[in-house]
Amino acid sequence: MKKSLLTATLVAIFGFAATAQEQGEIRVGAGIAYGTQATIDLDDGSEKGALGLNFGGEYFFTDVISAAPSYTMFFKEEEGGASFKTSSFNLDARYYFGDGMFYGLAGLGFSSAKLEGGGFSESDSDTGLNIGGGVMIPAGDALYINGQAKYNTSFEQFVLQAGVAFAF
Repeated sequence: MKKSLLTATLVAIFGFAATAQEQGEIRVGAGIAYGTQATIDLDDGSEKGALGLNFGGEYFFTDVISAAPSYTMFFKEEEGGASFKTSSFNLDARYYFGDGMFYGLAGLGFSSAKLEGGGFSESDSDTGLNIGGGVMIPAGDALYINGQAKYNTSFEQFVLQAGVAFAF
């Protein structure tokens, strides 16, 4: 019984994949992100993980290759009148495999960090590479559920994302 249920579930999921993307398709989406080194502990200065919001788009140059710019802003860390915030603008390219659900990605990440408090303000920025992959699961005619994992060299961290996307 469990084997039949698993088989039926997989057939249903991969059956939706028949609605694969097309050249010229545009998707926009939003979701949550978790960066493993996205903020610092204001007590001791050590790096730590943080949640944030991610907003992005995607344009298909072919049926399997797309450009996927995105912006992630991590939630501000505040303590004792000081605050630390980070964000990242990403220009990624995606290549969709096989049925069009799974993709690999590579791109550039432009990251910034800002520390404020006690009458001073200091900021820094860095450029690095992104590499990772994800899945785009169709959940309707124009709705997709997205999960993604990538390594970002500018923050030297893994970023996990989950969200929804809408196709036009």
